[in-house]
Amino acid sequence: MRNTALEIFENRFDILMFAAHAKTFNVTDIFEAVLDTSRMTIRKCLKDLVDSGYIEKISVYDFQATAKTKELFKVAL
Repeated sequence: MRNTALEIFENRFDILMFAAHAKTFNVTDIFEAVLDTSRMTIRKCLKDLVDSGYIEKISVYDFQATAKTKELFKVAL
């Protein structure tokens, strides 16, 4: 079944909320703490968020929120 636009938005928003408060994170962290979905879906969401400038990839596996995301959620930089 295909995701609706609302589900797609909510997945990315949930990841951003988690990312804004995490020092670093990876696909497994999102899988275990945020989304009940496939790792492939999580990777797609992360790629979209990297491409949009909301998170950045800091190693092969790890990501972190950008200043743009921290400002959005009013998290201290």
